[in-house]
Amino acid sequence: MNDLQFLAPFFAQKRILLLVSASISVYKILDVISMLTKFGAQVKVAMSKESTALINPTLFEAISKNIVLHQDSQSWADTDTSNHISYAKWAEVVLIAPATANTIAKLACGIADDIILCTALASDAPKLIAPAMNTAMLNAPQTQENLAKLKKLGFGIIEPRISLLACGEYGKGALAQHHDIIFALAQLFIEMGVFYNTSFWHSKEVIITGGGSKENIDSVRVLGNLSSGKQAYFLAIALYVLGAKVFLISSSVPAILPQGIHFIEVTNTIQYYQAIIESKKMCKNKPILFMAAAIADFIPEVVSQTKIKKDSLRNLQLTFEKNMDILSKLSAQEFIKIGFKAEDNHQSAFKSAQEMLHKKECTIVCLNVLDSLKNAFGSDNNQMTLLSANATQETPLLDKFSLSFEIAAFTQQVLLNDDHSH
Repeated sequence: MNDLQFLAPFFAQKRILLLVSASISVYKILDVISMLTKFGAQVKVAMSKESTALINPTLFEAISKNIVLHQDSQSWADTDTSNHISYAKWAEVVLIAPATANTIAKLACGIADDIILCTALASDAPKLIAPAMNTAMLNAPQTQENLAKLKKLGFGIIEPRISLLACGEYGKGALAQHHDIIFALAQLFIEMGVFYNTSFWHSKEVIITGGGSKENIDSVRVLGNLSSGKQAYFLAIALYVLGAKVFLISSSVPAILPQGIHFIEVTNTIQYYQAIIESKKMCKNKPILFMAAAIADFIPEVVSQTKIKKDSLRNLQLTFEKNMDILSKLSAQEFIKIGFKAEDNHQSAFKSAQEMLHKKECTIVCLNVLDSLKNAFGSDNNQMTLLSANATQETPLLDKFSLSFEIAAFTQQVLLNDDHSH
């Protein structure tokens, strides 16, 4: 999962033009090209004259399998297509990365005095910019004004990171991680309507809980469960690329998260509850809560403050009490509640999910009937029954990322029909 291979369908046969300017972080773009080509994308590269002095264009050609366009390779021969006009027309998406302060300033003013600026100006494809520069240069009012102008012109900005910079200073200005650039590209293809012709999720505020709670028995031992956190992770990624503002609260994250997802790591039930309340405070509107975490139904009645020594006991007996029910405790007036229910009995599972729908005032319940062969905890695939007061949908057995889009589509349909979307 660490290679983000699940995102590959977003990139198959997509034509991505990369415009490279002269930042010391230019070598990091090689990882981006490598990942895109593995995902099946077609990548072409154009480099400014100054950037070719920092890194040999041959490296980009070797990975992209295409001629790199730069000052010395541009050709206008009838049989040759290596020029800024042909590259501009070819592109479905233009990515300018790394983008220096100088390149950003010239783009904002429409100056076309080098090959990458000419190419950018000649292309009407959607554009993303990944700035990389010294913190003071980034924070300079001129740079901020230029970035704001480019946003108004429709450019997407991939926020730089806070890190130790090449100049030796620590601050914001480092090029975004390669996975954040990949996520931004996937998000752009969504916005372009390549996969989903909807803007429903754009700027929706969603809170997702995942993983399993761990309740202390003593100072070192816990009562837990086998929930991997995978479904919540993939749901967070799916809703993020659909344009939602995502808060993920989990005891485990199985793979890399985009920096745009607000992540809160938790352990026990109380921490889950408190994190939901804190996330709600950061929401401007009524959030959609996907309660996918496996929270303990019972917790130890007494917790030892020190480690229980096995030599001091012949038998260990624990007494349990009923745990807080977070979903019941949260008001349907403050949250649009999407419950997740795991059952192991096919006969009673649906009735149990219907009871959850009404008793806990859920708008939707996602029912997962556990099966050791296909729906086991921690598996990469899942099959669910999605139900609301007026609709039911059986999903096929899908990988959990694909299933997340099924959940998103069902949620969208229910909320639009019930007029919960505002």
